[in-house]
Amino acid sequence: MPLIIVEYAFDPPITDEAWDELADRIGPCLDQRHATWVTSYLALDRKRRICVFEAKDAEAVRQAYRMSNVTFERAWTAEQIRDDSDG
Repeated sequence: MPLIIVEYAFDPPITDEAWDELADRIGPCLDQRHATWVTSYLALDRKRRICVFEAKDAEAVRQAYRMSNVTFERAWTAEQIRDDSDG
């Protein structure tokens, strides 16, 4: 299944409580579109976050975000590149 990257920007920096509220809103909509969370990265200043999902396409994830009224900067399909020299 393709990987979908979702980028966020927060000003002021996001709190854990605010993030939990967003996650609670988006979760059911992602489930309806068969999108699965893989991992997230949060900037140390808490002003940017990147989440990685597995989903059929980026549009399914965008629709989930729009339906749950969770704002995001971009959502795009990515290819994972790994170091093949580990042998």
